Amino acid sequence: MKSFYFVMLCVISFFVLVFPNGFFGLADDTNREIGPICNKADNTVNEDIFHTLLDSLASNVVDHQGFYQTTVGENSSRVYGSILCRGDISANNCSICVLNSTRVASNDCPKNRDVTVWFSWCFLRYSDENFFGDMHGITNAFTNVTDVDDPSLVSQWLPFMSGVAAAASENSFMFHTEELNFNQSEKRYGMAQCTRDINRQDCRRCLDDQLVSFGATIGNKRRWEIYGPNCFMWYNDYQFYANVSTLQSVAWKPSCRSLVAVAVSVALLIIM
Repeated sequence: MKSFYFVMLCVISFFVLVFPNGFFGLADDTNREIGPICNKADNTVNEDIFHTLLDSLASNVVDHQGFYQTTVGENSSRVYGSILCRGDISANNCSICVLNSTRVASNDCPKNRDVTVWFSWCFLRYSDENFFGDMHGITNAFTNVTDVDDPSLVSQWLPFMSGVAAAASENSFMFHTEELNFNQSEKRYGMAQCTRDINRQDCRRCLDDQLVSFGATIGNKRRWEIYGPNCFMWYNDYQFYANVSTLQSVAWKPSCRSLVAVAVSVALLIIM
């Protein structure tokens, strides 16, 4: 009987994870593909080197607390890669997201020397030029155009998110979540994160620049996300982030959680 309940719990967890918005009608955070950017197309590119790089990133990111950079190859064949998982997700979800991002990179950008892939839960970049520690300006903002915020809250989003940005830049992992309590019925949730190859000053400047650049676009929205190559911001009217962290590496064990993670990964590959 205990085995039956264990299996049922796994099945229920599987559907909650795979169909968070549709199957049970819940509003929840999902690992959406934001999209790849494929630069420097070259038909002479050595795909094996890039595949080796992607395998190394996927294999090491969890053991390096959600952020990992490495190089593969020598001299003119050297390539540089970086992977970052969102600071609130579990190690298993980090691994799943990284596998999905490397799959997208391999399928959509097989002959490109400079590739960027954004998912909601992770960020991948690799290039034949050393970009480690450099600030880059490619940034995208996403918002629901019909989702206009309460006018009484509009004036508070900027100081609130500026505070989130400041806290993220000071934290050891350059990641921070925070809740804005407007009144008993209205709350807003913010999150910010930077890649850990830039310094604290650049992290703060990167996040502040995003707020300035997209202020007119996101200022009256209840929900928005900003993705860049060095920093990221999220703002929502429900708690979209988890209370767990991928920053602490965990071992893979044969549990319900790991079985669900495998099932989700397979389902995502089928769906996509």
